[in-house]
Amino acid sequence: MTASVYTTQYLGVAFIFAAAVVVLREAGVGLDKLALIHLIGLPIAGKIFYAPFIDRYRLPFQGQYRSWLLLAQGLMTIILFIVGLLDFHTQLLPIFAILMGYTFIVALQDVAIDGLVCKIFDKSQRKYANSLQFSSNLLGNIIGGGVLLITYPYLGWQGSLWVLAGLTAISWLQLVFYNEPEQTTVPLTFKRLFGDCKHFIMHNKRWFVWLVIYPLGSVGAFTVLTPMLVDAGWDKSSIGFAVKIYGSIIGVCSALSAALIIKKIGRYRCLRYLTFALAISPILMLLTALGITHKLYVYVVITAYFIVFPAVLATFATLMMDKASAYPQCRATLFTLQFSLQSLLSFVYAGLFMALAKFVGYEFVIVLGIVCTFFCAIVSPWYLRE
Repeated sequence: MTASVYTTQYLGVAFIFAAAVVVLREAGVGLDKLALIHLIGLPIAGKIFYAPFIDRYRLPFQGQYRSWLLLAQGLMTIILFIVGLLDFHTQLLPIFAILMGYTFIVALQDVAIDGLVCKIFDKSQRKYANSLQFSSNLLGNIIGGGVLLITYPYLGWQGSLWVLAGLTAISWLQLVFYNEPEQTTVPLTFKRLFGDCKHFIMHNKRWFVWLVIYPLGSVGAFTVLTPMLVDAGWDKSSIGFAVKIYGSIIGVCSALSAALIIKKIGRYRCLRYLTFALAISPILMLLTALGITHKLYVYVVITAYFIVFPAVLATFATLMMDKASAYPQCRATLFTLQFSLQSLLSFVYAGLFMALAKFVGYEFVIVLGIVCTFFCAIVSPWYLRE
């Protein structure tokens, strides 16, 4: 059930930000209107503001988190079905407005399923749960951003959206027949919740510093790969297949392998070793910046990145859940606080590296990414302690 829910998180989002952009542009939609697509994702960035309400309030269904998931999954299905009925040639702005509501619901679903996973899996099981989470996310990315783009000439706008709605409805049905374990707890107030958040941050100051610096190495250099390939003359479909489909397939294997690595050597050692391995991709990418852009070599670069990065994410999520689960009444809020901080900074650093490349070139940015990755790996024993 959790794998199904995690997959549906990315089905619609991947279709909106990958496949829909291509479809709408080919239909003649102007770049000024396509730019509005990026605004659709804004509600996802606000997850940390919704999480306290999900921990604090329970809807009139069984289960603290299941109740929110039932609502969110049902609304996601209905919205996708409705959007499929609209004509993007004449109703584009209403579609964008409705899809912004969709991403808000996806954010609620994300917080609720993370809270449920923190609750129902103990420390020995979370590594498997998070490996499954990120492999499922990538599977949703493959279907929504890749497969539906390929099948769009046969399904069309309505057919594609209704396929997404049908797949999302399957998860809703699974939730209908699922019973969340009940726990007897003292009623949670916002005052206590915010007090727990403050205590959590102060108690994990070193961990939060690590969350701030780590994205500098993990996302910085890889950000410039796509524009490098465009400058090298790669067409959109070749880039999309290489990064979105092939990269995601490798990523599924990577995410699933994280649980096995963690089981063998432990969470913190796993993250340290993966950080060193993460430096291989930007080192290889440096040659791409110097002119080696034939397909076989670029696929090696992509493989080197995606064979490691999803495993890094799964390991991080496992550690975040461990820490959040120490506060049983606000698991969702504390997990979202950590993950949102890291995700937000990943976007910020990616934008900064991209802007910096304009002035100093791809080579300098990639070298900077290599330095940041090795720095994180070297200082990790001090920041990461069992």
